[in-house]
Amino acid sequence: MTWTELLNRKCVIADPTSKSEIDNLRSIVSRSLANVTVAGLSTDIRFILAYDATRTLSLMIVRAEGYRPRSVGGHYNTFIALEAADPAFAMLSSYFNNCRMLRNQSEYDFAGGVSNSDVDQRLQAVKQFAMDAEAWITGRYPHLA
Repeated sequence: MTWTELLNRKCVIADPTSKSEIDNLRSIVSRSLANVTVAGLSTDIRFILAYDATRTLSLMIVRAEGYRPRSVGGHYNTFIALEAADPAFAMLSSYFNNCRMLRNQSEYDFAGGVSNSDVDQRLQAVKQFAMDAEAWITGRYPHLA
C-alpha cells in the first residue's frame, strides 16, 4: 500500500517528526529490550515487551517518513505503514502483524498462549530489526540518526 492509499483510507496522517521524537522512541525500545530480560517474568509479558520494541521501531520508521498512524487500529496501521515506508519491509510487516494478533490474544483473551520459542523468535527478530531500522533511518534521514 502507498502513502496516498493509507492517507485516503485514513490509516495515517501527514505529520513531520523531529530528532527529539525519534530519540524518545529509541528510549522506549531500549527500555523494552532491557525489561524483557528481567528474571521471573512470564513468557506472555516477555513477548509483549519484545512486541512493544518491534512496534516502536516500526513507528520510528513511519515517523521518519513524516507520517503518524491513526490511533484507531494504531498497531495495525503502524505495520501496514512500515511497508509503505519501504517495500523491503513487506515480509516483516506481515510477520509483525501476526505477532500483533498473538499479543492481542495474550493481552485480551487468555494467559499462557505464548511459548518460550515464541519469545526467543520475537527477541531474535527485534534485535535484528533494531539494527536494520537504525541503518535505514541513518541512510535516508541522517539528521534523525
